[in-house]
Amino acid sequence: MSNLPHRPVVGRAQARAGLLGNPSDGYGGKAVAIAIPNFSASVSIEPAECFALRAGPTDGFSFETVREASETWRAGQCEDGLRLLRAAVAQFARRCPVLDSLSPEDPRLRFEMQYATDIPRQVGLAGSSAIVVAALRALSQWFQVSVSPFSLSEWALAAEVDELGLAAGPMDRVIQSFGGLMCMDLREPRSPAAYVSLDRKLLPELFLAWDSAGSASSGRVHGDLRARWRAKEPAVMAAMQAFRDRVDQGVEALRLGDRMLFHRLMDKNFDARCALVDVSARDQEMVALARSLGASAKLCGSGGAIVGMPQDASDFPELEVRFCDAGYRFLRPDWASIHSEDSGS
Repeated sequence: MSNLPHRPVVGRAQARAGLLGNPSDGYGGKAVAIAIPNFSASVSIEPAECFALRAGPTDGFSFETVREASETWRAGQCEDGLRLLRAAVAQFARRCPVLDSLSPEDPRLRFEMQYATDIPRQVGLAGSSAIVVAALRALSQWFQVSVSPFSLSEWALAAEVDELGLAAGPMDRVIQSFGGLMCMDLREPRSPAAYVSLDRKLLPELFLAWDSAGSASSGRVHGDLRARWRAKEPAVMAAMQAFRDRVDQGVEALRLGDRMLFHRLMDKNFDARCALVDVSARDQEMVALARSLGASAKLCGSGGAIVGMPQDASDFPELEVRFCDAGYRFLRPDWASIHSEDSGS
């Protein structure tokens, strides 16, 4: 196994929160999003006698080689992390000619791949795409292929859309590929020039709150909206343009230090979402609780978690108590823990 790395490789990706623009990100819109360092997914790869995907000591499946696996797999529903690993491997095999250049006996085609994640499930913190991005990072290290953040985001999106047939937008994969705080213009054709990194210090203090019981999957949330968008329903098209405009206003507000305007735009983003699609009673309750304490709030993603901005940092203790008393989880992101993992190293 002399051609293998000297030690196992690990790819990582963090959770994310959409601050402005979502759900327009899947419909030619714009978005501002930030990586959340407190939660992440990791995928490790190490030498093995066959090709295997694992979620633990007994949960997984194997093939003779990765090439055999990629030729055998068919699209399926995204029900667990192993299927996400499968989609990432299949997409990597389609994109990387290096696999075609390897002989069937090459030891690089035999490895064990295992994922782990502490991102809360089904609460709109992009836990699924984090596993895919982490897997693609690990594969690029294993096969010593250089993949740009832009390409990584496109491959990750294709893994979920093309391999698994999911309704998904680019925002999650872009922020998880680039890291940090970003403004993204997601109108096709997408390009690296349309993604702009912003200084996180421009942001006010934020908090997350989520319902540990989870929410509906993003695929179900976006299914009807995508059909309406494809039909060019006037209300949907107008809403998507309004989301784009709101992102432009938000970026300008950050650059000017106008935190109250950003505060109002977050609230408007949530209100516009409610006018466009059904929002669960629990999600509405979380936002209402935040607003009752003077904070702005909106959904992080498709539902189950909110991101909020208090009027003053002194409000955090009461916010935490009130959310926990109501049965929700509460978190102030630990920005001090941001380091090179933002770029997957």
